[in-house]
Amino acid sequence: MAAGVPAPPFVPVSLIELLARHDPARADQVHRLRDEPPPDAVLVLGPAEQTVGQLAAALAARVPARLRCAPVEVSDRHAKIAETRAVVWVFDAAASAREAHWARLAALAGQVDEVHLALAGTEPGRGGGAALAAVRAGLVEVLPRLAAAPVHLLAEGPGRLVAALVQPADYPGYRNALRVLETGLVDALGRRLTRQRNAARREIATGEALGRNRDELAGLHREAIGEWPRRFRTDLAELRGRTSLELTGALRILRDDAREQLNHADRAARARFPEQFGSAAGELARRVSEQIENLYEITGQPADGAPPGEHAAGTRPPVPSIAPPVRSSRSVFEDRLMLVVGASGGLGLGRLAMSSLVEVTSVLGASAMPVAVGLGVGAAWWLARARRAVAERARLAQWVGDVLEQLRINLEATVTERALDAERWLGTALSRAVDERVALVSARLRENDRLARRAAVRRAELRSADSRSVDELRAAGAELVRLLTVPAPASMAVPVAVPVALPVAVPLAVPLAGSELAG
Repeated sequence: MAAGVPAPPFVPVSLIELLARHDPARADQVHRLRDEPPPDAVLVLGPAEQTVGQLAAALAARVPARLRCAPVEVSDRHAKIAETRAVVWVFDAAASAREAHWARLAALAGQVDEVHLALAGTEPGRGGGAALAAVRAGLVEVLPRLAAAPVHLLAEGPGRLVAALVQPADYPGYRNALRVLETGLVDALGRRLTRQRNAARREIATGEALGRNRDELAGLHREAIGEWPRRFRTDLAELRGRTSLELTGALRILRDDAREQLNHADRAARARFPEQFGSAAGELARRVSEQIENLYEITGQPADGAPPGEHAAGTRPPVPSIAPPVRSSRSVFEDRLMLVVGASGGLGLGRLAMSSLVEVTSVLGASAMPVAVGLGVGAAWWLARARRAVAERARLAQWVGDVLEQLRINLEATVTERALDAERWLGTALSRAVDERVALVSARLRENDRLARRAAVRRAELRSADSRSVDELRAAGAELVRLLTVPAPASMAVPVAVPVALPVAVPLAVPLAGSELAG
């Protein structure tokens, strides 16, 4: 440092340390800016690429600083931002600046404190018009700190821009370091505020998800303790009712078939009828027995632990034995009495027939008596046979009714007994399954509540940490605004030679001597 020139003020170390916690790369950049020699170059660039080189050449003869021009897309390393004291950004009135151009200008303004704006392509004396208004609107949106900065119209000459560039700079390295600090802290504050908003949305989403999960688990709990037993009882009642209806229908069909067969059965068929009916009744009993086994298949495991098939086979209801009809002594006496009655009736019918046929008797003469006896015996035999058939059909029909009634009673009792057994066995298994499900759901509910409490504690910690960081960053930002807006004391300024007179308009097409061009 030359004699008589005061040392630049120090960048607050606390602010650098705060930035290092949020953006270590920018904190290193601040350290470098603080330790390196003061920047002494002016960087000229912008969307008006044809004008940038001409303007740099025009400024080279007037500005006591190294001049560099570069394309908009040049990197910070190639643009040598660390050596840049000021940036001149040239807009093009003939074309609107693209979003990438605005982003590049904002990035440069975040590292270099001194930024000058120029507008090329306007007509002299017109004031820029719509093009200047568009530039102002873009600055308000993208770079508010330069929204009120002057925009130099190059159509009127670079004199005012030269006058602004030759003004003495208050420690540009120090101010650039402060600007990098401010940019880093503003970005960190924006990230932290975005994180707070995202955390609030995640908190709501997490709370809703945990609430939905709890509601679902509570529904499973209610279903296990209420819906499962109700459905079990309903299914068992439906199966029992369906079995009873099928049993009633099957017995009715068997009865109707037996009546139809008896109505058309001859003596031989009636003799075979008890065996055939007994076989049909036994088959019906077996089908009902197999149907009852379904009562054990509502759930997979009976209470005693035996497989359903083995348990059902071991407790299968027995098929009731169908005994053939036995003729009692009374029925034998009644049959013989009916035979005698039929025979006497037949003989009387024969005599009546012969006595009414006088002409036949006179013709037959002595042989009329044998014919009358034969007719009587035939009629007696036919009547006796008919009465015997009627008596056998009545006796077999009564036997069928008795068998069907007993079969119905036995099978309904078996169905009821097996339904009660199944309800008891399966009810025990259901109670065990309900207890297991309730225990599982209760454990998941406790885990859900534990996660909810843990998430709430974690969110509270993060909110507190974010709030502290936001407060620190806002306080640091306010301090940086104060440091950047309060000018350095006059004794700290480094004098820079300023020309006595500046031309109003300087041609842009001048030799490039004295300028360093990088493109």
